[in-house]
Amino acid sequence: MTLNGDFYQVTEQLPAGDGMVYGFRIKLNPDHFIFKAHFPGYPVAPGVCLIQIVAELASMAEGRPLAIGQIKNVKFTGVVSPLQDNDLTFIFTGRMVNDDGNVKVQALLQATSNPEKVFSKFSLTLT
Repeated sequence: MTLNGDFYQVTEQLPAGDGMVYGFRIKLNPDHFIFKAHFPGYPVAPGVCLIQIVAELASMAEGRPLAIGQIKNVKFTGVVSPLQDNDLTFIFTGRMVNDDGNVKVQALLQATSNPEKVFSKFSLTLT
């Protein structure tokens, strides 16, 4: 299931630099049915959706389809509500391609308006 285009939209691809391998700005769709169920009256982005977004954005940056192979570490440090923090920035701070073609990425999710507000940190292997 692809979330791009319905659950969220990519608004900008960021150039590499300052410790960033690649980055993306996205905008969540607060009217998406997932937010109506998770949770009614207080919509929150499910962690599994945020992990899927990392995989989709890495696929865009790498120019090939990638799927989640291994979740090494994910730390959720804040709640993402599309009503409060609708514009988000994913910063990929590490990338390594193994001999088998798997891509190891490290990323963080922050509020676009306040980069010091970090919601999540990710360390994944994508296949």
